[in-house]
Amino acid sequence: MTKGTCRRLPALLLALCLLVCPTVPVAYAAQEATGVITISNEAEFRSFAKNCALDTWSQGKTVRLAADLDLSGTEFTPIPTFGGTFLGQNHTISGLRISAAGSVQGLFRYVQPGGVIQDLTVQGAVAPSGTRSTVGGIVGDNSGTLQNCAFRGTVQGESMVGGIAGRNSASGQIIQCTAAGSVSEENATGGVAGRSLGLVMKCENSAGVNLTQTESSVDLMDVDAAALERHLAQPHMARLRELKGFYALDTKLERYE
Repeated sequence: MTKGTCRRLPALLLALCLLVCPTVPVAYAAQEATGVITISNEAEFRSFAKNCALDTWSQGKTVRLAADLDLSGTEFTPIPTFGGTFLGQNHTISGLRISAAGSVQGLFRYVQPGGVIQDLTVQGAVAPSGTRSTVGGIVGDNSGTLQNCAFRGTVQGESMVGGIAGRNSASGQIIQCTAAGSVSEENATGGVAGRSLGLVMKCENSAGVNLTQTESSVDLMDVDAAALERHLAQPHMARLRELKGFYALDTKLERYE
């Protein structure tokens, strides 16, 4: 190698770095600028979850899941809050495992008003330790819209525990969602939603609910069906009559329509 070549080599390497190195941040910035983010692998999904620590980061963005993801092998830290549109595109996130201490737990902890999650299947176990209140297979506390989503697995907690969402707030909507597996806790349990103040419509549940607990205080054979219907017909029960699917009341009376 000549002396001239040796002198030119550092300059060539610097020029190469300037050309190549910016491509990754520029490409990522381009996705951010368009407001459309595509997730194709586990690393991208975990990065997305970290970005959602800021409640405004996801607002106005559309996130597209482009492949099935397997989260097996490591504990998943739930997505803190989401206010955009998450399009599962009929893909499955499997191997979900959440066992760390805390309340408001699920794949997503909070879905904000206006947030949308649709066409997504989640498989795994959400069984946090500690206080364990407001636990759902997909969302802990939902104030947005969950549509055509499914959870397959185990959900466990202390109060407000559901296969899809632990709590569905007044602005929350759970539409055409299904749950299978098992859901268990001590207060306010539902196959779809542990407690719902919002809309639950056209949902199906095949998950076992509190199958390991004995409910000896209520004998369904002694329920006066006519009296129950008269009670549900009262004006203050109108919101409950709108609910289609599966939900739980504080008394653990569950109704299917």
